Amino acid sequence: MNDTDAGESGAAGRISVPVLEHRALVADAGAWRLLTASPHVAELLAEWIEWDRLATVRATSNAISGAADWRRIAGAPTYAELVRRRAVHTTEPLTPEQIRARATASWARVEDWITARDTAA
Repeated sequence: MNDTDAGESGAAGRISVPVLEHRALVADAGAWRLLTASPHVAELLAEWIEWDRLATVRATSNAISGAADWRRIAGAPTYAELVRRRAVHTTEPLTPEQIRARATASWARVEDWITARDTAA
């Protein structure tokens, strides 16, 4: 038999509590009713609930991110990503030789500009 059992002499579902403890419980319940009726407490509770939700989302996101090897994933784009990237560009892709030729021409323009600036000075 534990302290929540009614026992053989008591009515089923009744528990005897000392009068002082009962008064303290009633006063505590009244204080909680007043506290939860306060608009300030309601606002604080709403802010805490939002903070707790964001903290849970952050912890979940960190756990998911920690479980994946993002360097490997980011280093190897999917086929769908490659298709998306190709669809964005309207010009034909350049060959390495064309890229080198454009870079050489660009540097030549820079060198011409430097030469013209030095001769004008």
